[in-house]
Amino acid sequence: MCILILVDRLSGKLNSNFFMEWNLQFKFYLFLEQGIYGYPIEIQALFYFALRCAKQMLKPELDGKEFIERIEKRITALSYHIQTYYWLDFTQLNNIYRYKTEEYSHTAVNKFNVIPESIPDWVFDFMPLRGGYLIGNVSPARMDFRWFLVGNCVAILSSLVTPAQATAIMDLVEERWEDLIGEMPLKITYPALEGHEWRLVTGFDPKNTRWSYHNGGSWPSEFHRLHACQGILRTGTST
Repeated sequence: MCILILVDRLSGKLNSNFFMEWNLQFKFYLFLEQGIYGYPIEIQALFYFALRCAKQMLKPELDGKEFIERIEKRITALSYHIQTYYWLDFTQLNNIYRYKTEEYSHTAVNKFNVIPESIPDWVFDFMPLRGGYLIGNVSPARMDFRWFLVGNCVAILSSLVTPAQATAIMDLVEERWEDLIGEMPLKITYPALEGHEWRLVTGFDPKNTRWSYHNGGSWPSEFHRLHACQGILRTGTST
């Protein structure tokens, strides 16, 4: 559904019959009340992008005003959640490393009860002093610290992240060029899963062995998305 909304918004070719059908589908979609917790960064970013597009496509007449208001509330909540809890830079990494656990008050700093010992060793080597990124996922007691190219790029293109965070993401790409771009660009995720973690997450999937397909594989076609992000930072405009 997110992809359909994005395509419709970019094409700008909606006739009245299709709009009525799409409007009914979108109402049903909102009725499902998709939450903002526990989803991978790609899904979060696409959902945010779709909400922004839907807001521009909906007309305030009739029921449109009500849905526009609901969309605005969701956009506000989602952007705060991603910018606050998915963001990782050197400062935030140090904060997480010093988290106290089992905090249950509304004043708790460790909102998701993340165990500091669960931070993978590779993160400390990967995180530069200059730069940052949106991690793969956040859920109770667990954070997926992997870098996901599409999620971070779409977050920049849709203005899901702040301008400072967008700059930091591109700074990280520059600082870790050999890891994320390399000789055979462009890594869809980093690092690749291997060993016990690969067996646990993929279920021994032979298509997703280390550095293949979705498990850290090279996707040269994604260069256009990275280039678009660079263009946004140069011009100061967003989609």
